[in-house]
Amino acid sequence: MYMIQLHIIYIGGIAVPRSSSKTLSDFGEPEAKVRAAFSALIAKYTQISDLKQIFEIAIREPSLFPNINNAASYSDYLARWIRGYNEALINLPSRRKAEPKSACSDPAIKTIVRYITKVNAETAELQQSYHNLFMSAENIQGNLLEEYIWMSIAPFGWLWCAGNVLRAVDFCTPIKDNKTTLLQVKNKSNTENSSSSAIRTGTDIIKWYRLGTKTRQGVKMPDYKWEELNSIVNSHSTNSMRKCEMSEDSYQAFLAQVATKNANLITDK
Repeated sequence: MYMIQLHIIYIGGIAVPRSSSKTLSDFGEPEAKVRAAFSALIAKYTQISDLKQIFEIAIREPSLFPNINNAASYSDYLARWIRGYNEALINLPSRRKAEPKSACSDPAIKTIVRYITKVNAETAELQQSYHNLFMSAENIQGNLLEEYIWMSIAPFGWLWCAGNVLRAVDFCTPIKDNKTTLLQVKNKSNTENSSSSAIRTGTDIIKWYRLGTKTRQGVKMPDYKWEELNSIVNSHSTNSMRKCEMSEDSYQAFLAQVATKNANLITDK
């Protein structure tokens, strides 16, 4: 497989996968054979043409292909890779139904809060439900953020790497003049885990986060980074007629619309 000039060049040798987890390169198949298999597998899908462009980026830089557990062959890997992308677009974050926590809440926590705040048992139970709602909302907000960004930047030629089809990359631009731009987004400056950071080390993946913190007269306040993202998008836009203008107000309006339509988006259980 050959290389192209990218904003990201290579991600090899970091975050070694488990033995049951393989990336496409592990099968050692020639590029022509992989391309033919991909073309045959994707033919039955009619709504995921963007994946063809994402595939072109990954096939030229194989380290971008993610690890997939228990892939039996290169064709099985590709089938699951395609299916993961397709299912992510069908089951958008805004349409999903929240699942209850896999473990029960610790009654001791409720006891501490109840006696510190001096409330009765019924109020403490309500407080715990609200806490669960907030935690449920926090768990899904990163996915909703990606959906909002996708809706906003698709008209400017950007592609959503839904379903984790590229390692540590959430959005990309199609190859043009033998180049592409890769972008990773996070909700807050402190939400990136160490493994995700390690994958990006030594590369030119652009990282952006929505929410930072600023201090005014000793008070901590939100510091939104939308203008930085707008600049990134507009710098690599295919739309010369207008500019991308994402904002916190627009994002909050999107969230309000989603929550109004989908009452099952979060759960208090």
